[in-house]
Amino acid sequence: MKPVSLRCASAERRSGAAAAVIALLLGVSPLRAFVFEFGDVNGSFDSTLSFGVLTRLGDPDPRFYGTSNTFDGVRGYQNSVNTDDGNLNYDKGVASMVLKGTHDLELKRGNFGVFLRGTYFYDFENEGHQRLHTPLTEGALDRVGKRVELLDAYVVGQFHLGDAPLTVRAGSQVISWGESTFIPNGINVINPVDVSRLRVPGAELREALKPVAALHASVAVSPQFTLEGVWLADFRRTEIDPAGSYFSSNDFISRGGSKVMLGFGALPDSGTFGAIPRARDHDANNFNQWGLAARLLVPQLNDTEFGLYYLYYHSRLPVVSARTPTSPVNGLAAAATAGAALAGNTTFTTNLAIALGGAAGVPGAITTLVGAALTNVPAGALPAVLQPFYPTVQAVAGPALQQQFLFAAATGRYYADYPEGISLIGLSFNTDLARTGVSLQGEISLKQDVPLQVDDVELLFAALSALSPTFGANNQLGNYFGQLNVIVPGFRRLDAWQAQMTATKIFGPMLGASQLVVLAEVGATWVPDLPDKSVLRFDGSGTFTSGNPAAMVATGNGAYPATPLSAFADKSSWGYQIVGRLDYNNVFAGINVSPSVAFTHDVRGNTPLPLGNFIDGRKSLNIGAEFTFQNTWSLELRYVDYFGGGRYNLIADRDFASATVKYSF
Repeated sequence: MKPVSLRCASAERRSGAAAAVIALLLGVSPLRAFVFEFGDVNGSFDSTLSFGVLTRLGDPDPRFYGTSNTFDGVRGYQNSVNTDDGNLNYDKGVASMVLKGTHDLELKRGNFGVFLRGTYFYDFENEGHQRLHTPLTEGALDRVGKRVELLDAYVVGQFHLGDAPLTVRAGSQVISWGESTFIPNGINVINPVDVSRLRVPGAELREALKPVAALHASVAVSPQFTLEGVWLADFRRTEIDPAGSYFSSNDFISRGGSKVMLGFGALPDSGTFGAIPRARDHDANNFNQWGLAARLLVPQLNDTEFGLYYLYYHSRLPVVSARTPTSPVNGLAAAATAGAALAGNTTFTTNLAIALGGAAGVPGAITTLVGAALTNVPAGALPAVLQPFYPTVQAVAGPALQQQFLFAAATGRYYADYPEGISLIGLSFNTDLARTGVSLQGEISLKQDVPLQVDDVELLFAALSALSPTFGANNQLGNYFGQLNVIVPGFRRLDAWQAQMTATKIFGPMLGASQLVVLAEVGATWVPDLPDKSVLRFDGSGTFTSGNPAAMVATGNGAYPATPLSAFADKSSWGYQIVGRLDYNNVFAGINVSPSVAFTHDVRGNTPLPLGNFIDGRKSLNIGAEFTFQNTWSLELRYVDYFGGGRYNLIADRDFASATVKYSF
């Protein structure tokens, strides 16, 4: 029996070229382990310490913050204040200054072993400085301020099932399936990701993958055929950037988010007026998640390996759902406000009180006018006696009723939902193309019943329709008029296909370098049954207003432009990434230098949220250089430019440069 292997073996199944470049590009540090023995126990202790600084290269662009917010006296252009806290919290200059460490401990005794991984960090910028726009909450600081965390913690043993070697791992672990390198939401969905850990200077993938409590078994039926099974005993959510942190583009559903603002950017987010509070999130159950995998090595096809996968799991990505308000509009209070403003006009205030009072308990009539301009009052909606007073009604009754409408809306709630019961079927391959030096890998997967986010404006209008049938007649989810404290699901379950392919090539000496490594990955997402946008629009990045201009006008929001239909989610979307790296050995004093360039391009289509793989036209350029000394010390310099995608690429103004020093021992 071969010695017990503690770490994930997925990388070992790839070709040497692919494994080398993937480890390189995903930020896997070269470790120099401290090896020890204690009796018949063998062990190793690996450590990586780093200190890095990330600097924002420009001030916030007004295209990417709300119209009621300003930066250096410049008012924003964006019709939402629900995505800009992270942008406004950081001006040009240092945005992160992180000291962090990661340690791996392995212990082996015979056919059994233990593996532990822990990490910690402290961000001097986020912990030590007050933010410019909104303070970071405790929940947000727990992700981007300081944290000590035990990651992997599992035991492993090797046995025999008849004549077949059997390896079993139990505990918190990372289980890698499929062949994706960069593009997410393919087969490799067992472990959620802490996105904020990928943002820090000197980030490493092993620090961002969140282990889950699981029992994993692998049996080598033959040298060419392997079976795997996994049973998950833990649900963990993907951690998107917390509200107010530098890369955050969502202020209400991420950690630290507590409210969503109405008003399409016109109401400031510094207070609670016009805000709908967040309710407790609906997490998925810890259990009833499991999967099977089979791998077949075919020597006759140049040692090509095929993989077949099935996984039953719960969504790691959040969707937003809502609950209608618990209180109706207080028309009597609106009448009192209007009456106070028109004191002395007895005839007008008496009749106005009668009309507005009807909103407190009489369906139809004045209630239909909530959110609509009173100059467009339908015939008979107000008592005829008020007809001569329309200009005054517009000036006084409208704002009074709208104020009470916002008070009633604030009794509604929204929450993050993590639906259960997704089935994934996947097929993968990896191979070396003979005589070309190219390593090729790819996968295709079908997710059945995956929850996809309905456009949040449609969800908002549906929830507000409990207070006004005007909103009920102008959304795609239905009319909830008079239905108080009722759940409005914000998602629909659909099947989603994803295919991707990665090619890796190591070239020989060129440009004075010992080698050039190039990797290219292309991927596509297809949701065949996604409804037409005229029937039901699904959420896309930056879709802050309704896609229906008539609905914006009817609900009293005609001053705000409707979102073009092209910005909402599409049935199909695709993009690619290309990375290249040159390695110069022993350039001076034993120091190796490795410059690299990476380019990403979302070519066409918007992937439905929360998948969000592609935003039409979005691009990024990543230029870096790494200096290493004896595989112990390293200095990494990096510049990243986000561009393309227009106003829907919400981090297009957050270009940065970073520098990180690492010490591995």
